[in-house]
Amino acid sequence: MELTENGQKVFDARYAGRNEIGEVVESFEQAVYRLARAAARAENENKKKWEKKFSSVIGDLLFVPSTPIWANIGKSDRPWQPGACFVLDVEDSLDSMYQTLKETAMVFKSGGGVGYNFSGIRPRGSLVQSTKGKASGVVELIKLYDASSNMVMQGGVRRGASMGILNIDHPEIIEFIDSKLDGCLANFNISVGVSDLFMEALDKDEEWPLSFSGQVYETVPARDLWERITRAAHACGDPGVIFVDRLQQYNPVPGRLLNCTNPCGEQPLSPGESCLLGSINLARMITPDGRLNPELLDSTVGIALRFLDNLIDVAQYPLPSIEKSTRATRKVGLGFTGLHDALIRSGLAYDSQEGRTFAGDLTRRIQEAAHQTSRELASEKGCFPEWENSIYYPGDKHRNAACITIAPTGSVTAMAGCEGYGVEPIFAVAYTKKTNVAGDFEVFSPLFLEACQKHGVPQEILSEVAKTGSCQNIAGIPEQIARVFKGAQDIAYTDHILMQAEVQKYVENAVSKTINLPSTASPEDIRECYRMAFELNLKGITVFRDGCKMGTVSVGNGREQAPPGELKRGEILPRPLSAHGVTHRLDTGCGKIYLTVNYQTDSGKIMETFITTGSDGGCLVYTEATSRLISLAIRGGIGVDEIIEQLTGTHSCASYMLARGKGKELSPGKSCASAIARKLDEIKAELAAKCNGHSGEQDNGLEESMKCEVCGNGLNRAEGCLVCRNCGFSKC
Repeated sequence: MELTENGQKVFDARYAGRNEIGEVVESFEQAVYRLARAAARAENENKKKWEKKFSSVIGDLLFVPSTPIWANIGKSDRPWQPGACFVLDVEDSLDSMYQTLKETAMVFKSGGGVGYNFSGIRPRGSLVQSTKGKASGVVELIKLYDASSNMVMQGGVRRGASMGILNIDHPEIIEFIDSKLDGCLANFNISVGVSDLFMEALDKDEEWPLSFSGQVYETVPARDLWERITRAAHACGDPGVIFVDRLQQYNPVPGRLLNCTNPCGEQPLSPGESCLLGSINLARMITPDGRLNPELLDSTVGIALRFLDNLIDVAQYPLPSIEKSTRATRKVGLGFTGLHDALIRSGLAYDSQEGRTFAGDLTRRIQEAAHQTSRELASEKGCFPEWENSIYYPGDKHRNAACITIAPTGSVTAMAGCEGYGVEPIFAVAYTKKTNVAGDFEVFSPLFLEACQKHGVPQEILSEVAKTGSCQNIAGIPEQIARVFKGAQDIAYTDHILMQAEVQKYVENAVSKTINLPSTASPEDIRECYRMAFELNLKGITVFRDGCKMGTVSVGNGREQAPPGELKRGEILPRPLSAHGVTHRLDTGCGKIYLTVNYQTDSGKIMETFITTGSDGGCLVYTEATSRLISLAIRGGIGVDEIIEQLTGTHSCASYMLARGKGKELSPGKSCASAIARKLDEIKAELAAKCNGHSGEQDNGLEESMKCEVCGNGLNRAEGCLVCRNCGFSKC
């Protein structure tokens, strides 16, 4: 069948074969047969039969393979590397760190994303016995890996994407939690590995030890760590939370360590493993009268699983070790896209018990059909080599250690012609698209327009919907439409989590899902999200508060931001998506404090500050409060000079004077506040000289990292990734 206009754009930009000068020389139909022929090569007999079956389900968009499969498989000029998800081991030695970095580059080059658990790396400042020097630590290592990601494109279509996990008992956990507050680590998603023991300590309000190799470095209140995680997530969307004991609890091969996932969190893997992905198009599983077609679903699942399993055998892997580990367990990630489309076509609300039951039943049926096919393949071709060490032994033989994953589906959703990405609800029934040529204009959900036309909703009512992007509480919108057509921000975060939990019951891997929160959400709301996820037996959770990173697609008509200096009373500019920063150490009467100042590189304008205390003392609460108030004042339009004046005018600190009287060398000033003020003044002058007062222009106010690489429109957060609502492009 033919692709939609947007689907064709994605296919041409990312997947189609090209000649020596970069021209598209492959149609969608030709690409379908390219994939089908390659997968059929793994068949012992009836290759033509299976080639026809594979091409049928893919060509009819019943099943859509993931990006690396489209981009790599069957092409003469590329390695046949189908894996989207990889986890690599990184050990506490310089050789291992750089060897893993090299392996990462090879994976990125072939189109995969990589996850690491850094908990085996000694904390910053630890003694290195071989050199008698001090270790740089986890966060510095992540910065090294992040910088290298900019050097390698994933399969030639996007920058390398990574997941960094650090367990919550690591001595460097506080620095890790705060590591994305300054806008750095753009190529990393980060998550804290939370254990059951920590949750128990949190419930009992106990102290929590931070240790490495049996040595306790310090103890901190468990509630303080929990508070720090939620406040960082509230500020910038990171870190997420991975419940590491759950990963191991549901590990299909218990003897192989499972403490890490791929960049979007949906695929737990042991070090060295990879996994390939594909999605069933649920929108096409619903009949015109709104009922599930179970025979079509079962048939499609069986063919799709066989297709993915075959690719494990025809694949060309980035490294021999990855080939060995992957074929030992033969994990695949069969999932779905268009869940909300299916719910809408069935007349069910995403945030209703009926909708969740429908989604759970669908996922259960997919899992059962996939496992049946895996058993049949084991009888025909043999079970996975680690079967005797798996949870299935000595029962039924399986071809695959794991089958079901609900993954991000940005680009493939556009090709499939769906509106709902993976397990996510639709973004909104209307949103504003920003373009450089045509200006801003409203876009409506096609499913919503279809329903409105069916019920005779007049144009003036649609204009009202366009103003807010929602059809909720709009006079003239029929109740049955308002009930079903709720965008991500119309749905309570509790219902987002309940949907994820219902689907997770029938997913042996995990579910990639973003819990959308309004800009008004508090850190307490995020704490409730994390707590609810733990109690509902989720393996992990990611939250995203609207406005915590600069977005470029707004729900409804949106509102233009006034330029700095012209803010309305009480109006606060959002945090910048990214900025450069400088960090200075200040020696005070209470100990060391570290002042980080983020600024715009084009103008030298200070955007925000972060202040942390050193290990030798200082009032953490005071410094954090000061930092927050300074940043809030700047974003509220108050000049840095005025802030410096207020901080300088504070009284002398007794601790400061006492330390100076004992001969200690302290930073200039009479208190922590005045020392911060003096350093801010210095930094402000340095930035003014460095940037020479230049004020560069930004294209429509959009930062390059938030622009779609295919069509140039804005990106929004979904499924742990940034996705383009115009063409379906995604990056993680």
